[in-house]
Amino acid sequence: MRLPVALVFCPIILSMPLHAEELQLSVMQRSTTHADLWKAAEIAFQRAGITAVVREVSPERSAVLANEGSTDGDVGRSSGLEKTYPNLVQVPEPIYQYAPTAFAYKRFDVTGGWESLRSHTVCIRRGLRQTDQRTKDLTRQVLADEATMLRMLAAGGCDVAVMERNNALARAAMAAEPPLQRLLPPMEVMPLYIYLHKSHAALVPKVTAALKQMRADGTLHKLLGEGE
Repeated sequence: MRLPVALVFCPIILSMPLHAEELQLSVMQRSTTHADLWKAAEIAFQRAGITAVVREVSPERSAVLANEGSTDGDVGRSSGLEKTYPNLVQVPEPIYQYAPTAFAYKRFDVTGGWESLRSHTVCIRRGLRQTDQRTKDLTRQVLADEATMLRMLAAGGCDVAVMERNNALARAAMAAEPPLQRLLPPMEVMPLYIYLHKSHAALVPKVTAALKQMRADGTLHKLLGEGE
């Protein structure tokens, strides 16, 4: 006996998911650098066949939300985050080589790295774990975002601001009068990573492969200026 077409295909239809899984990933709010990191992360997930959407949150909350499963992961965090947040799994290929760099209106020698800043008042952004640790013994101002840091620097409230070497707001200030000075070399170079909640650990190899491909074909350099 021939079955109706609807009955033949019904089990197949019922077995298919109604929609593809969508991951919600947190990134740092009010950060031009992390906005660019998100563009790179979105492409990496697309190449891995994964739909991902962004949720901008404060740097203090992003890892907390990902660890508790309120978001599915966190983009642009330094190594070792899983020691504090055990529910997070690191994607081992970095999304970016982050280079915290000194910006000032007067040049001075920074070849000694962080120690070069000891005799200066330093502006840093709140919530950046590594930068906070590196400057904890320095005279500093801890501010909400890079725009506030640059205003404080211009007003003389600090001598130097530490930001990502390719920060878009800093680049604009370098083109203004008086020109902001980017002091090289960077304080250090540290890899930043994507972290996923452990429930998505099976996706780590796919995202890792996508990031490696993007680094090899120049996509990360084009998007982030990596290596400049």
